[in-house]
Amino acid sequence: MGNREAVRWCSLQDAQGNGMQFVCMTDSMCTSALPYSAQQLRDAKHPCDLPASDGTYLHLDLKVNGLGGNSCGQGGPLEIDRVKGAEHNFGFIIRPVTRTTDLSTNAKVSASGEMPISISRDRAGNVSISTSAKDAKLMYQVTGQKAKPFTGKFNLKDGGTVIAWSKQNTALKTTMTFDKIENIPVEVIFASSQETGEEASRMTDGNPSTIWHTMYSVTVASYPHWVDFDCAETKTIKGFTYLPRQDGPNGNIKNYEILVSQDGKNWGNVVMSGTFANDMKEKKVMLPTPVKARYFRFKALSSQNGQDFASGAEFTIIAE
Repeated sequence: MGNREAVRWCSLQDAQGNGMQFVCMTDSMCTSALPYSAQQLRDAKHPCDLPASDGTYLHLDLKVNGLGGNSCGQGGPLEIDRVKGAEHNFGFIIRPVTRTTDLSTNAKVSASGEMPISISRDRAGNVSISTSAKDAKLMYQVTGQKAKPFTGKFNLKDGGTVIAWSKQNTALKTTMTFDKIENIPVEVIFASSQETGEEASRMTDGNPSTIWHTMYSVTVASYPHWVDFDCAETKTIKGFTYLPRQDGPNGNIKNYEILVSQDGKNWGNVVMSGTFANDMKEKKVMLPTPVKARYFRFKALSSQNGQDFASGAEFTIIAE
């Protein structure tokens, strides 16, 4: 019923001995198997309010933070019992078992060829291949090329299909297809309004959890709001993408205009204008006609909720 610490493996089996074994791929894990879900326990004010159990809820956790010390909980947990906000990696493998399975032996079998393989690509087009298995020898193949060992990131900005597998298990393969990257690196050079800690540069950091937000602490700036981007050199600009903030609707932009410039001072006429849908999905907009320019102005004219705030999580420019 309670949480178990320093667990290397655990299993769940029915009356006939059939079930699953969960083998930790890191040093250890924390486990608990409960007859009720967390929501069922939360909703029941008294034990008599609990419904009939509808199954076993297995919890597998890398770590569980301590509640506190000093007898009654006053004071923080001991240092060894604290789970701090850093990068943590946790992996496990699920194996079928029967009544005759030797669970201890089954847990010792290498899982290097059975762990899933992930393929990812960053904004610059660099592809990474990884797996939780420590001794796996990874192989990969790009469309039209020969298979080769994965020794480090490789660039696939022009797009293609990547197939990856482990030498220990060539039958278990992962496939990922990437489109050609047309987003160019840009720099924010000016924002008409921005809150400290939520500057416009956050829209080009590749992190959708950081945002640009117009000022609200000292004063509230009125619409329109705009952000100017520098493409470093003259580009044939074909469009842009705008990702609204993902943690709430405040400041999400409704109506907008696009202007371009060669010197960052003279902006000329509006290249295009439009209206975004009222949701938090990424908006991809293509210009009616590609334009040659170095500087790009994204001008917000109104918000979805009618307030004077403007915000955004990510912004990219699509160019040749």
